[in-house]
Amino acid sequence: MKTTSLVSVCVLLLFATTAGAQNNGVSANGGFHFLVDGRTINIEFDARQHADGAIQGQISFSGEIEIPDQDVDGAGGGDGGQVLDLSVRVNVDCLQVSGNQAVMSGVISDANAAGYLGKRAILAVEDGGEGSKAPLDKFTWGVYGTTAVNWVASDAELEVDPGVGLTWLATDAEREDDAGIPSHRDPTVTCQSFPVGAYALQDLLHGSGNIQVKP
Repeated sequence: MKTTSLVSVCVLLLFATTAGAQNNGVSANGGFHFLVDGRTINIEFDARQHADGAIQGQISFSGEIEIPDQDVDGAGGGDGGQVLDLSVRVNVDCLQVSGNQAVMSGVISDANAAGYLGKRAILAVEDGGEGSKAPLDKFTWGVYGTTAVNWVASDAELEVDPGVGLTWLATDAEREDDAGIPSHRDPTVTCQSFPVGAYALQDLLHGSGNIQVKP
């Protein structure tokens, strides 16, 4: 009987250790609301990096917004020039955490406006801490289209430009730790496209929700 109990305890401890190891990476989660032109927008999010490096999570946006009557991405179509009760869900595939700040991004997988499907969304947040005397939480968000590159740069004076198709990495010759900048960068907007501290964040008023970042 004692042996059976001991085995059961060991199994439970092993399960708890394994479950903890799967979720011991950085994370950002929370929910809040804010006003845009007097209309309430709600955002809920939960993104985390697992021990194996995999990123998983979702972001949801909902509320009435005015969609500009402009085709800024050159994609055509959309639901521009109207106020829409928008509902969007994003599958998170990128998460970057630095201290109390986090940036997450992903593809819009579900939306009640066809023009948003397949686009990418970014949510940047800052955890101000807990309690009424703590600094305010902060955030910003955006939706980005994709740009298809359908042209090739070449020398107009050469019938056959030998430089076409070449790629390179620009680095600082005086720094061995310089990761460098590739000549052909991926145009896809992700959480890695800009430094975490580069975002202009707006305050989230007390009582409007809560943001938590785990570095």
